[in-house]
Amino acid sequence: MKYLFFSVYLFVSLSFLLLSPKGNTADNALNHTRSFTLAGPGAVVSYPLMVMAQKKMLSQHHIALEFVQWKNPQQLRAMVMGSQVDFTAMPSNLAATFYNHGHELSLINISIWDIMSIVSQQGHRLVDMQDLIGQEIAVPFKNDMPSIVLKELLDANLAEKAKQVTIRNSHNLADAAQLLLANKVKHALLIEPLSSVVLHQANKNNAQKQGVNLITSLNISQLWQSSFPSSPKLPQAGIIANITVNHDRKLVNQVNQAYKVAATWCQENVVQCADVVSTYLPKMPRAALISAIEKTAITTVDAKLAKKDLESFYRLLAKSDAKRIGNKLPEDGFYF
Repeated sequence: MKYLFFSVYLFVSLSFLLLSPKGNTADNALNHTRSFTLAGPGAVVSYPLMVMAQKKMLSQHHIALEFVQWKNPQQLRAMVMGSQVDFTAMPSNLAATFYNHGHELSLINISIWDIMSIVSQQGHRLVDMQDLIGQEIAVPFKNDMPSIVLKELLDANLAEKAKQVTIRNSHNLADAAQLLLANKVKHALLIEPLSSVVLHQANKNNAQKQGVNLITSLNISQLWQSSFPSSPKLPQAGIIANITVNHDRKLVNQVNQAYKVAATWCQENVVQCADVVSTYLPKMPRAALISAIEKTAITTVDAKLAKKDLESFYRLLAKSDAKRIGNKLPEDGFYF
């Protein structure tokens, strides 16, 4: 009887485990899935993040990813400080500023080294920075990466004559592009994919016999290299882990690795990558998205390996205004 009782007990116990939610493997995986928010601007630096989210690249680790777009640095600051995002693309100097002001996020990588250019009306093409003297140029994001970089280049190349260049600040990238297309300025400093978008739109308008002829005048990274030979690289943007997640080294490494894989996939599968990006940026012409991917090399370097180039860049920025990096070089803990 004892053996019979034990056998019945064991059978009932096993049946309960198999039928209960805790015994169901699929439900268990679902219950243990962690969700994280990725963010970035509508620029090439964000394309791998979009791919990671849409293709559910970390689902095998029971990690769900969502991508949201930020449209200006003010919105980005609010999202980071409010812990609304876990990982986000951002300008490298802004990451240092966050850290030095006490919000100790971690820089994971730098992936964008060459994304800015000056687009001009064809009849006003620039040969060098000297040609900007007496001219007006639209620049997005006052006191953030594009305007900071341009100011350094103007000062280095024009010295006192830099004051003779009129900067027309715009609230975002789209505004700067629109000023150029509307013939309200002859030049604009733009970031991919906006530079490809305005060239695409200008060609479309010209086909309809309206609008202006536009051309890419100057590549900013090439200008930087010739202007600052002792600090030739321009580490413009990368990915950070917010304080919500940067204590979890395994998670951060998984996201960093997935970003690298997605970046490589985008460059090897340009059309398919553009299809993914179109779902997040539906108003962008698909041809312009493809052009942006082809023009922009996403070269992902881990933050610690990029530290030397970053510190050289930070020192140069701090010479004219230390507030641009939060008044000091970030400590080693900044570099994940």
